[in-house]
Amino acid sequence: MPAKSVLLLGGSGQVGLQAATYLLNNTSVKLILASRKNNTLPAVLTQFKDRVSVINVDALDTEELSKHIIPADLVVTCIGPSGIVGDKVILACKATHTPVIDAGGYDPVYNSLHQHESKQKSTVPLIFNVGLLPGLSGTFPHYLIQQQDSKLAIEELELQYIGRDAWSYNSAWDIIYGLGDFGQERGFCYYQNNTIKPEKFSKASTSAIFPAPIGKVSSMLLYAEEIVQLAKRYKINTAKVYGANVGPRAMFTCLIAKVFKMYRTPKSISRAAKWLVKASAKDMKKLSPVFAIQAKLTFDNGQSEYAQIVVQDTYQATGYIIGITAKSVLENKVNATGPLMLHQALDPKNFIEELKATGIITDLILSNKITTKTMEAA
Repeated sequence: MPAKSVLLLGGSGQVGLQAATYLLNNTSVKLILASRKNNTLPAVLTQFKDRVSVINVDALDTEELSKHIIPADLVVTCIGPSGIVGDKVILACKATHTPVIDAGGYDPVYNSLHQHESKQKSTVPLIFNVGLLPGLSGTFPHYLIQQQDSKLAIEELELQYIGRDAWSYNSAWDIIYGLGDFGQERGFCYYQNNTIKPEKFSKASTSAIFPAPIGKVSSMLLYAEEIVQLAKRYKINTAKVYGANVGPRAMFTCLIAKVFKMYRTPKSISRAAKWLVKASAKDMKKLSPVFAIQAKLTFDNGQSEYAQIVVQDTYQATGYIIGITAKSVLENKVNATGPLMLHQALDPKNFIEELKATGIITDLILSNKITTKTMEAA
């Protein structure tokens, strides 16, 4: 049987290269790296030169893109900003009946894909939100839910996300756009009784303590479609999501962009994104990259369970998450079709085990059970 072919859009970027490396090390695929300008094989992939080809493609030119999608067994897209690319690549894959994995997507793509699905059903999986936030941010609480042996009903799910890195322009663009809920401007809010409830600024923050060197961090309420869908699936009455960019300069930049509503127009988003790129680069001169999640379940009898996960190198972790998802699709482990967020597409237990195997997880805490890379090495 010939090796399967994967078309990887944005293959020369930070995330794309990590996803490519994972796939080449863990599968037998033939990889087609596509980008708008680069036409040379990245140095880190030279050992795989017999299995990798490089092409130039404008992914936003749907007619041109479709010619390269048709012969592929799977499309992986790591291009952005997601707020600009939107659903263009995914719909091109849907039209050619080609499975696709999108590192971005966010809420606008969720809405547009489901509207499109109501008119024309997909025959293949269209998996989006395959990153850290969203992505792992929905899969990890799903993992915690599945760990529960108790028959008690879950009354509340509370999540806290923190992230820190030297953000690329595309990442920064989506971060700024997300401050305005991707055009929805819901403000501080949470999910309860199948409705979205607003919260006062004075009650919209909380804090959590993560393993060293992170320590105690504060975060603010935000809206997350993936968690609303998770809450509905498990009939959870209340879901609250908090998040923060914990680089001090990056945090201040996001605060300024939020206060002055710079998330409203492409021009102001671009301006704030450039500020965020510079601010986060300065932060990282003294700090290391990190992404962490705390998930807490409260049951109807008042009992609670919590979990934390910490990963290093956010871009590498995102690449591995994409690679694991792609590997699952290639191995026919995704049975559903149509629009799927990461936590809907893959079994969370198997996913977390595969992510642990990469070594990218530095801390994993399930209530009183603690696993760290350092402890495992000992």
